[in-house]
Amino acid sequence: MRKPMKLTDLINAIIQIMVDTGFAEGTIRIYRGIFSRLQKLADSRKEEVYSTNLGLVFIADTNHPETNEYCHSRYCYHCRIIRFIESFIRTGVVDWSINSGAPAESFKSQDFNTMFLKFDEMMLSRGLKTNTRDGYHRFVGYFLRYLSDKGYQSTHEIQNGDVVTFIVVVVQEHYSSTSLGSHVPGLKLFLQLTEHTQPFVKEIPVHLPKKHDILKVYNDQEYQRMIQYLENAPISSRDKTISFIALETGLRAVDICNLKLRDIDWEHNAICLIQEKTGKPLVLPLNESIGNSLADYLLNERPVSQSDYIFLRFEAPFAPIKSHAACYRILFRIANNAGVESNGRIYGTRITRHSTASRLLRQGVPLPVISEALGHSNPDNSMRYITTDDLKLAECTLPLPRGGECDVM
Repeated sequence: MRKPMKLTDLINAIIQIMVDTGFAEGTIRIYRGIFSRLQKLADSRKEEVYSTNLGLVFIADTNHPETNEYCHSRYCYHCRIIRFIESFIRTGVVDWSINSGAPAESFKSQDFNTMFLKFDEMMLSRGLKTNTRDGYHRFVGYFLRYLSDKGYQSTHEIQNGDVVTFIVVVVQEHYSSTSLGSHVPGLKLFLQLTEHTQPFVKEIPVHLPKKHDILKVYNDQEYQRMIQYLENAPISSRDKTISFIALETGLRAVDICNLKLRDIDWEHNAICLIQEKTGKPLVLPLNESIGNSLADYLLNERPVSQSDYIFLRFEAPFAPIKSHAACYRILFRIANNAGVESNGRIYGTRITRHSTASRLLRQGVPLPVISEALGHSNPDNSMRYITTDDLKLAECTLPLPRGGECDVM
């Protein structure tokens, strides 16, 4: 049997493969720092050889050292380098993929491991999207970890109040109360797996707190400033195309990342896609600014690749851009370089989507048409964009009674 490599040798081998593959120096520097965290953890545990348990402990270290609060980017980086190591040990080849989901979590309780596996299989059988599965998987993993910390060995030991208490704890440690609504359905699905856990579904709150802020958007002057910057600035055609698509169509980041070469209908000047969030088809106009920058990117800048995805990374191994963060960084640079101040607003495709709807509304486009252009599954979703238009809001207010017309109580 081949003697296992020391962790230091594994790390050095993977970093050398990164260098040989052509990863950017900045990217390698980031991963060196993360590998260093893993090495320090191994040293503190007096472990020279990588083990699955070491990897799980490293992945569980998700809190930022300064704030001691959950840091999602830290979690993702830790998952990624553990996948690098485990794929290299298993096959001799490093799995560079970005969205492969989190490595399987392991519990001391065999019952928990079995239930967790059944839950993942159930999500796959239902055809849930990858991002949804990853979110549910992580949330249910926290729940099982919470039960393990209570000393439970089986889901048969769950008692009244455990689900409610877990939700309180998970809000304090990992999630804001306003983001909980998108993860709790995963816990509900998990509890519905067996008859003995089904009764605890009723402990999940029916109404979770939600924020209903007035949507913040780019005004017409800011929009024009960014368009002019894109038209004149010496930036990459890839980033220019992504920005034009986001600003002029309001397309979601996940759908921009998922665009494939076959989605572009050059003959009819259209972009035809199936939306990731709704699963519904959407046809968008391929206007002059998007079409010209896209053609320039495909002909002169896009790396040679067998990938069907349009937008690829500039560094080897030239993987598709598959994360919201990539779109966020591109749009942040564009807005910042165009002189558009944030003023408390978020960057990324969320604000460009809201801004597109708001701009169409100001131009007098009916809400049902806006809803169709944005690919909403429910036309009523467009109603929230009224909050971005002061004139529309004014039309919705009730007139104040004139002096003397108020009833005296």
